[in-house]
Amino acid sequence: MKKILCLVSAIAFTFTSCSKDDNDSSDSTSSILVKKITTTDNNGYSSSESYAYNGNKIVSMTEEDGSVTKYTYTGDLITKIEEFDMNGTLNLTTDYNYINGKLDNSIDKHPAESYYYKTKYTHNEDGTISYDQFRGIPATGAEEEYGATGKYTYKDGNIVKLEVSYYGAEYSYTYEYDTKNNPFKNVLGYNLLLDSTSANNITKETSTYEEVNTYKYNENNYPIEKITNFSTGTETVVYAY
Repeated sequence: MKKILCLVSAIAFTFTSCSKDDNDSSDSTSSILVKKITTTDNNGYSSSESYAYNGNKIVSMTEEDGSVTKYTYTGDLITKIEEFDMNGTLNLTTDYNYINGKLDNSIDKHPAESYYYKTKYTHNEDGTISYDQFRGIPATGAEEEYGATGKYTYKDGNIVKLEVSYYGAEYSYTYEYDTKNNPFKNVLGYNLLLDSTSANNITKETSTYEEVNTYKYNENNYPIEKITNFSTGTETVVYAY
């Protein structure tokens, strides 16, 4: 899904409970946090991401090459994410703004660019979320439409359909899920972000292509392995908690 979200910026997720057996948030499991994710493709290329926390608040994600993503909270809400390269240079800052606990907009700022990029969200009465993307000038605050527009449809805390309009081109994506716990389920505020997580785990993604994921789970119904089948090969993801 990440390749889609790079195009449309972000997505706001709202968690809902699934079955008690599969998604129990009791005291014994509410502290389960993913610490490391390792990805290996069918050509043998491997990469990893390590996660650090303060309680249930995510502090940082460090990639194998030394790149770091840092998270800032205001109360229980993630309000800023900063991405640094392996040399410690800031490449991107994303600010998140909320109204009544729901994401209202996100703003991307690249230090080397003279524009900022904003995605505005509309929480519709039918439960869908629409978005519009804009480009703005920091000095004046003037904004113009720039990028994609679209709509997300949800069911049981998961996005099941994404409709995108990008400069006259129309795209549609559908998703199917298991009933188990997403690795980031217990990260405070993470469920409100855009390109981050869902309540469960994607088993199938369909558009002009198809991706199928199969999982192995631990005793608490969190995935410990995901195998993705692409048209060009496979990818294996291992989760450590």
